[in-house]
Amino acid sequence: MFLKPYRPKSSAALKGSDSKKFRQRVEAAFPHVAVDQLVPAKAAVTQVKILTHGGVQSMVYCVDKLPLFFELDGGQLVPTLYTLWTIPHILPYFTTHEGVLPKLTNGADLMLPGVVPLGVGLSMYGHYKKGQLMAVNLTNNKSAVGVGQLARSSDELYMCGGHGVAIKMLHLFGDKLWSHEPSLVQQIPLVKTKALSGEDFPALGSEQERKKASPANPAPVTFASVAQTEELETETAALTLESQETAESDEDAVEEASPELVLKNAFLSALKNNGKKLPLPLLTSNFYRLYVVTEAPEQIDLKKTRYKKLSNFLAEMVDQGFIVVREESKGVDKIISVDLEHPEVVNFITDVKAGEANGAASETPLFHSELKEMYIVTDVTAAFFTKLNYKRGEGIPAGQIKKIVREYVSKHSLLHPLTKLVRPDETLIELYGNREASLSEMCSLITSKMEHSYQMCSGKDTSGKPLIQMSLATRSGNKKVTLVSNIEAYGIILAEFIKLCKQGAAASTSVVKLPHQKHEQLQIQGNQVRFVHTLLTETYKVPPKCILGLELAKDGKKHKKK
Repeated sequence: MFLKPYRPKSSAALKGSDSKKFRQRVEAAFPHVAVDQLVPAKAAVTQVKILTHGGVQSMVYCVDKLPLFFELDGGQLVPTLYTLWTIPHILPYFTTHEGVLPKLTNGADLMLPGVVPLGVGLSMYGHYKKGQLMAVNLTNNKSAVGVGQLARSSDELYMCGGHGVAIKMLHLFGDKLWSHEPSLVQQIPLVKTKALSGEDFPALGSEQERKKASPANPAPVTFASVAQTEELETETAALTLESQETAESDEDAVEEASPELVLKNAFLSALKNNGKKLPLPLLTSNFYRLYVVTEAPEQIDLKKTRYKKLSNFLAEMVDQGFIVVREESKGVDKIISVDLEHPEVVNFITDVKAGEANGAASETPLFHSELKEMYIVTDVTAAFFTKLNYKRGEGIPAGQIKKIVREYVSKHSLLHPLTKLVRPDETLIELYGNREASLSEMCSLITSKMEHSYQMCSGKDTSGKPLIQMSLATRSGNKKVTLVSNIEAYGIILAEFIKLCKQGAAASTSVVKLPHQKHEQLQIQGNQVRFVHTLLTETYKVPPKCILGLELAKDGKKHKKK
């Protein structure tokens, strides 16, 4: 649902009664969890309306900027991974193998062969209804990696004979909802598990698992309790829909009956989007005509508001501390300063249509995101890795393990010249015993003592990557072109980079394949070295030390002929 970029349509902070109604919805949807654990009473709750890549409208609820819930078509609240990491028992779990996660992040649903059944018979997949919200975790980590809905009831899953879709995935680790607020993204918490046993992974649907999934209802399941549960679910759904309809009707009523609200929102939007660019002092009439009117979603008629005149509205804004107005002469007023630190301006969130002017970063991401296989340094392997400047609990990409082992063996001269086997020193003997092994066997022995995990990485990580090389070349007609290499190593999306080059430098940009090489080279017409350097350092935040060739840029000075 969120694997591809979605488009935020609007965002608004919930205050007063709206925030209270949202807390009531959360409490009704998840009665076995204290609502204060999910949505503290004084937390800042924001409602974001979005349009997914598939054209589905949805609502995301953020608490202190962190997305904690989103809505399905019927208004059902679904907890995000951040909620599950905070309160793991809010949903029941299906467990899958660690190798399945990369397939899920590529858009696949969780299939029955990937589910780890620990029960027998009809209890193999628990006792759940079709459409039940389920969390998904891994055999080596109890933390959730995804949320979805059961494609069939538990009995139907059992009758499928181990084939077909088990869970239709809605939200996954690494998708766009997970990275909704880039400054707050988190990796999967590592909750250690022992070898598979009935204690660590009780049979799905067993009494122990049901106690974990719903601690408020530990009684054994009977026909009477099932009927009571269905009745409770019906009442909960009715309460949820009623509160949602009330909130929507109240919201619509406020929007339709308040031209003053439309005017003030346009005023706040003008300050939020253009406050730093206003050419102060500015005539009040020009401010209204050029900035306020353009931000309004519909035509503003001052005569239909209680202000009747622009001067009356601006006088109230002056009293509230938003602006300072000075009378230059009779009938001529100018805004001489604005308070962009005003709490209402700071907390006001404009319609994201203004984001189109900023490059629509939410729709066109600048970097590729990549799910990397990692190994975590454990207590057992800490003595080995601390000698190579790795800390306990630090994640190491799987591809670097062999490089680190080779470096250690070479540094301590442990490779036998004849047998090509590694002779263990005291550290290695404590790690895997007194035995000689090849480099590949040594890597397998070490990784078997480490925790296996995954991390979502973007191109912003510059460690161990080749430097970006800029150079100049001459083509037919003695025309200069700028050549840029190794951009893709930093996860930069070439199509978006080419688009920015064409717009910013107004120069033809193309991709050139080099003979006998896998990598591609970017070719930009003219000497665009300085522009490319600025684009990489300011927009893509690539450290200047990772870029070579800036000395080839034009100095920008025109020399007069003597």
